[in-house]
Amino acid sequence: MDYLALIFSIVLAVSTVFGFKLNEARHIKVMTAFTGGFLITLTVLHLIPELYVADLHGHGHDHGPAKIPSPLYLGALILVGFFIQVALDTISLGIEHGHSHTHSHHDHHEHAGPCRFPWGVMIGLCLHAFVEALALGDHQHHHDNDSRSFLLWSIVIHKYPAAVALLGMLLQSGMKKSRALLCLGVFGAMAPLGLLISSHTYLANYSREITAFVVGIFLHIATTILFESSDGHRFNGVKAMAVAVGVGLGFAAVLMH
Repeated sequence: MDYLALIFSIVLAVSTVFGFKLNEARHIKVMTAFTGGFLITLTVLHLIPELYVADLHGHGHDHGPAKIPSPLYLGALILVGFFIQVALDTISLGIEHGHSHTHSHHDHHEHAGPCRFPWGVMIGLCLHAFVEALALGDHQHHHDNDSRSFLLWSIVIHKYPAAVALLGMLLQSGMKKSRALLCLGVFGAMAPLGLLISSHTYLANYSREITAFVVGIFLHIATTILFESSDGHRFNGVKAMAVAVGVGLGFAAVLMH
């Protein structure tokens, strides 16, 4: 079911682009505003606090409670994740938080010939998706299964607008539909691959540390989305409503666990 959930966001993105034509920048901004509210709420209310709570079940250890890494170490990992995402943004062009990049007719005129393949965007997005899923591990070894569930759905929800933006960008650049879908498929395979590796290797025993790293990534994505949602410090009612719905859903999810 975890793998199906990760694939679902990609399938939904394809339906959104081809079925509903909602890959325009204004639609993507609303989707990502919701995502930002949801991510920041789950991160602050559950993911960060649970990093510092003792694992009384000793997941990933032969016996006894698992030892928690020092708060300084976990905090450092959060910072590393935050700034690694800053670096990834420079090559992925911010697709993770809803940036859609199109080529105008003027651009096509100036740069005649076939469009270049967006290697930076693909590499940045694939690394991002792969690393996030490494924090999932498996149920038996994860330091907190509620956190694992929240991580999974956070990845699913914020991958959706990223996939919409990526597919829309590829199609609008003039790429053939079949090739654009192949690129999207490669991106969609990264999170399941990360889950597979983290579930069947020693990484499963380090879910707390990897989660701290991913929390840093989430913080960067969520805060960037929320800052950008202000549209130059001007109030936008639709985006504010989307953020409020995301915050409300995140709050409800935490309360129900």
